[in-house]
Amino acid sequence: MAASEIEDVSDKMRGVGRMSRRSFMVAASGLLLSAGAQVWSRPGDPVLQNAWLRVAPDNTILIMISQSEMGQGISTTLPVALADELGADWSKVKTEWSQFDPAYRHPQYGWMFTGNSESSSTFYPIMRTMGAAAREMLVQAAAAQLKVDAASLQVRDSTIIDPASGRSVSFGDVAENAARLPVPNSPALKRDSDLTMIGKPQPRRDIPPKVDGSAIFGIDVKVPGMAVAAIRRAPAQGGKLASYDKAGILARPGVIAAVEIASGLAVVADRYWTAKRALDEGGLVFAEGPLAGYSTESQRADHMARLKTGDFAVKRSDGDARARLADASRMFEAIYEIPAQAHATMEPMNCTAHVAADRCELWVPTQGVEITQAVIKEMTGFSDSQIVINRTFLGGGFGRRLLADFVRIAVQLAKAVNRPVKVIWSREEDFAYDAYRPPMTHAVSAALGADGLPSVMMHRVVSPSHMLYVFPRSALQAPPPWDRPIAPPRDYDAMAVEGVHLPPYAIADYHVEQNYVETPLPVSVWRTTGHGPNNFVLETFLDELAHAAGKDPLDYRLALARNDPRAVAVLQAVAAMSAWGRPVPNGQGRGLALAKAFGGYAAQVIDVSVDGKDIHPLHVWTALDCGKTLDPGIAAANVEGGVVWGLSGLRTEVTFKDGAVQQTNFDSFDPVHLWETPKIETRFVESGAKIGGTGELGPVPTHAAFCNAVFAVVGERIRALPLTRHGYRLV
Repeated sequence: MAASEIEDVSDKMRGVGRMSRRSFMVAASGLLLSAGAQVWSRPGDPVLQNAWLRVAPDNTILIMISQSEMGQGISTTLPVALADELGADWSKVKTEWSQFDPAYRHPQYGWMFTGNSESSSTFYPIMRTMGAAAREMLVQAAAAQLKVDAASLQVRDSTIIDPASGRSVSFGDVAENAARLPVPNSPALKRDSDLTMIGKPQPRRDIPPKVDGSAIFGIDVKVPGMAVAAIRRAPAQGGKLASYDKAGILARPGVIAAVEIASGLAVVADRYWTAKRALDEGGLVFAEGPLAGYSTESQRADHMARLKTGDFAVKRSDGDARARLADASRMFEAIYEIPAQAHATMEPMNCTAHVAADRCELWVPTQGVEITQAVIKEMTGFSDSQIVINRTFLGGGFGRRLLADFVRIAVQLAKAVNRPVKVIWSREEDFAYDAYRPPMTHAVSAALGADGLPSVMMHRVVSPSHMLYVFPRSALQAPPPWDRPIAPPRDYDAMAVEGVHLPPYAIADYHVEQNYVETPLPVSVWRTTGHGPNNFVLETFLDELAHAAGKDPLDYRLALARNDPRAVAVLQAVAAMSAWGRPVPNGQGRGLALAKAFGGYAAQVIDVSVDGKDIHPLHVWTALDCGKTLDPGIAAANVEGGVVWGLSGLRTEVTFKDGAVQQTNFDSFDPVHLWETPKIETRFVESGAKIGGTGELGPVPTHAAFCNAVFAVVGERIRALPLTRHGYRLV
């Protein structure tokens, strides 16, 4: 596989400099070898196979899926890429989720995970290369059997055809002989015009079982001899279990065991509700922990103080922004506050574990296969071959299921009772023991040139690290436990400033810096990572500048993005889609925002109506450039689902008092409902650039576009989220 097909190290790993490139390419070398130069089949094996593909003599084709399916359609998109390149009969292709294996690690990060909107961009070229290599081997074997020139043969529907004679052989007919051939080092990929599935909408393989109820999510798992556990922990994370009625709990019918866990207690029983009722009535008393004095009020005050007196690490500095701002005759500045957020996945955390004398088997909805593998090894001492991770469908991920804290509890309980145990977190436990999106406070200032455009801009970001739980620990050679937080080196820790670190705009004097907050609050990645909060700041602030300069928001951005053709193209596309500039009725307004994130670009226009303090989203248009759209149907669903996620974040937040989260269920944490969803339209702009993501890019500009639309109606700037901070409601 050509190194050029591997995407450059992303902003997160790059930090400010380029120090990470060599180390991460060294980490990637194992995958590059396994993807191109490995011996696919053992001597004498009649099956053509490697880590990704298995072609058997009975003509069955199995494609392995390294990435977890959490609604983004990856269990269709990646196998289609391999099958289309191979020339397989898609109707007869089977798929399975892979186990942990170094072959499935992300080639830049040396880490096996699903997240950051990188599955397609990373593994699509690998799947194409695997399909092409296997096809060449099968064709060579067929040419030898048919005694013809390999170049004259055609491949379709798992059949290799000699058009001159009409003879044909199936993949299975030649699989054994193909397995003996050397693997091509640089197999030729098909021309786009010869592809029959890539680039066209395909029926998603995960949808029928989800519709008919046969799909297995983690919470659905049943294994022989399985017990079920519920857990209860201190209201504030890190608190201690002081006392409980152990005898009373164990005396209850159906209860198998009561096991103390970190910060609380687990009850193992024959049924979940038996275990939960035992905890409800078990007299649990908790002592305070390290979060006892933490509150959202104190956090906000601390962030404001840090803006004035905190130490800041420079992430980018072009020109001399500080001096230029000090000399400016007119400076514009604003402070934005972005709240902590819960992941609030529809399926709460759960895991089923069985630990035997020489084997540990899990059934788990996880994004973080490698973290999970490492935690099991640490807890059991088993080798990789003794660990089996059966991945299920994920009822929402959003970054939360990258972590392995829920796995640790399941393994602990399975060891304690010596039988399979399914641990289910209640919704309240799920909210209280999340690793939240970190709260951020962001000060931005600018001065305008003679043309009305910003000639200088400065961003000061106050934020904890987003990467405490998810930075690839192998890059740090970090010791266990691998599910505990660890701060990455600051040069690599750029997630809190992404979106403003490399904007699509030409601003001569440009400065970005971050104050790192050491917080007792567990924080981690949340869908859109740092791009979402920072885009809200950048794009609403640009609207302020455009208004001050008397410029149309679209024209203003087109002028600023003049050196970035992809940015200009999506702006022009969304303007055409939405008929930007047409008059709107009284009480309605529209806003625009542009995002450069996750390897792609998105421009978004939102129409809203305002009735007093109630804001109604009416219509959302998104033009998106992800380089090459592999499946327009799946990609559009990702973008439009992301828009709903973005709208939800305008009215949700988690707040804390005495260290305890105040929103513990969906009665107080209220995402957008189906009946509230506005009309959403999506258009893809094909630039031919390297493939980028869609699942996390779609919602990035939503907050800014929405809030800019509110300003267009009422003339008030929204600088703190959720909308209730300004007295508004999204309805």
